[in-house]
Amino acid sequence: MITFESVTKRYPGGTVAVDALDLEIPDGQTMVLVGPSGCGKTTSLRMINRLIDPSEGRIMLDGTDISTVEAPRLRRGIGYVIQQAGLFPHRTIEDNIATVPLLEGWNKAKARDRARELMDLVGLDANMARRYPYQLSGGQQQRVGVARALAADPPVLLMDEPFSAVDPIVRSSLQDELIRLQNELHKTVVLVTHDVEEAIKVGDQVAVFYPHGKIAQLDTPQHLLGSPADEYVENFLGFDRGIRRLAFFSAGQLDLETGTVLAADTTVEAARAAAQRCGEPWVLVTDGGNRQPQGWFAVSDLDRQPDRETLGSLSLPLAPLGHTFQVGRDSLRAALDATVLSRTGRAAGVDGDGRVVGITTYERLRAAIQTAEQAGLDGNPDQPAFREGRTTPEAQQAGADDAAEPAGEGVRPS
Repeated sequence: MITFESVTKRYPGGTVAVDALDLEIPDGQTMVLVGPSGCGKTTSLRMINRLIDPSEGRIMLDGTDISTVEAPRLRRGIGYVIQQAGLFPHRTIEDNIATVPLLEGWNKAKARDRARELMDLVGLDANMARRYPYQLSGGQQQRVGVARALAADPPVLLMDEPFSAVDPIVRSSLQDELIRLQNELHKTVVLVTHDVEEAIKVGDQVAVFYPHGKIAQLDTPQHLLGSPADEYVENFLGFDRGIRRLAFFSAGQLDLETGTVLAADTTVEAARAAAQRCGEPWVLVTDGGNRQPQGWFAVSDLDRQPDRETLGSLSLPLAPLGHTFQVGRDSLRAALDATVLSRTGRAAGVDGDGRVVGITTYERLRAAIQTAEQAGLDGNPDQPAFREGRTTPEAQQAGADDAAEPAGEGVRPS
């Protein structure tokens, strides 16, 4: 537990960077400090490892006032990741990662073994161990920075705009990597960012700062998006917070249509009949027994095909499948995105093996959103919050149950 007790940082000349900050950061969670430039979030972070000392108040780490601990010893027990990695250019990757263990007195062999273990953990190839930072991409250097911060297995990890210097695609992959690592390691993480999207994605708790170091709102991401404390927070979150909020509702809540999920050996006659029963203008074609989606046929095009031909034998081109979403893992936001991007106005929900569970439409999405809102899942403290990409056992079972449903009455399941 990290606790700020009325912490103020005042610089010469009277500038107040942080003003009487009270904040508790629970063990094993990711706390994100977010706000505009100059709002005091980075100052707050740097006071935790005493790169900056507070003017008033105190910071407690597991009940110990950090001002009573020698700064070098304190810092060796806290991982620290900054933007652009901050690696030593004259040291190899494995020696960069081994820096803190060597300072702690580990022998070189043990420290380098630990470095290679962490390279694997953060997704770096072992053959990079003897390279130098300039030989790596920006994203790879950031992974090295994370590995170095974890080398001595510190309970606390501080991250100051760690992904701001890389392109959006790499940034997203690094965020995913942080979520994966945190699910495995359960560190107490304090991350500073100015990016609301990043804060919502990786944070268990998010502290939105006013300028000059006061907290405007401290909340879970889903509550933050659903109930901003004031106009400042609402404006900071952006006009699209309603869409972002859908990331906290599981796609497993969707009532998926299964009657028009048809195997390639289904006849045209049977496909038309299935579409008529379901009132659907499109059918989704899958391969044999694995239910892997292939693409879409418009029912209007099938009307011109021979009854006894099978869907797989037609020379008629399939409409592209488009994006799929994974039931039980992905959110309503992912399902909506896949549906919007599909030329059919429909998207296939799949299980973890890529097999079709069913089809969603705008009408089914709207019904799922209304149901989720009415159930108040995001406002119930006893309801475990859904987080996209962090599959719960319950969600996995729900996805398995959905996958076991028949693919359509009177039509051979695909």
